[in-house]
Amino acid sequence: MNTRRRLTAFHEAGHALAFWWNGQPIARVTVRTEAEAQAGPMVDLRGHVLHVEGLVEADYFVLHPALNARGIAEYLPSMVESIERDLVDCFAGPVAEALHRHTESDPFSSGGGGADRQRGFELISLLPERKLLDAESQAIARCNRLVRRYWPAVTALADLLQTQGSVDGKSISALLSELTGESPRLRGNPLASLDR
Repeated sequence: MNTRRRLTAFHEAGHALAFWWNGQPIARVTVRTEAEAQAGPMVDLRGHVLHVEGLVEADYFVLHPALNARGIAEYLPSMVESIERDLVDCFAGPVAEALHRHTESDPFSSGGGGADRQRGFELISLLPERKLLDAESQAIARCNRLVRRYWPAVTALADLLQTQGSVDGKSISALLSELTGESPRLRGNPLASLDR
């Protein structure tokens, strides 16, 4: 009951990696013990009450996709990149968990990620019609390449999260930069580099 699930640690490490790679500031990453998760919800840094086992607190590029009109990026093409980067943020957690489980063909088949997939569907609905069909599979493929490319760093971060439970974003960014030798800038890494 007082242990933190290894799968949850990998899941949250995957999300954290994606936010870091996109150059988005991370406030905090938390992995709760089974007892904490069963005891009730947690309160995030903004005061929201959430029923979660783990959480990465960072800002997405598209804050509330469900509040935007379907297909809006058809008329605002500058949104496409933000949506596609947020899809990497969304799906990197389930992909990291699936890779740890050795079930990477469908990262949502077993384990967590329901809320991630829901947010992903909300984001995909904003894309122009020509991008709808392949958006989910492209995002999962990108996440697969990203997480595999940085797997030793994901593993080290999962170890830290499983041990400590809650780690501030600056420490996470510093650890990932130290392990990889990289310090990403906001949108500095091209999405196309995940398509190879």
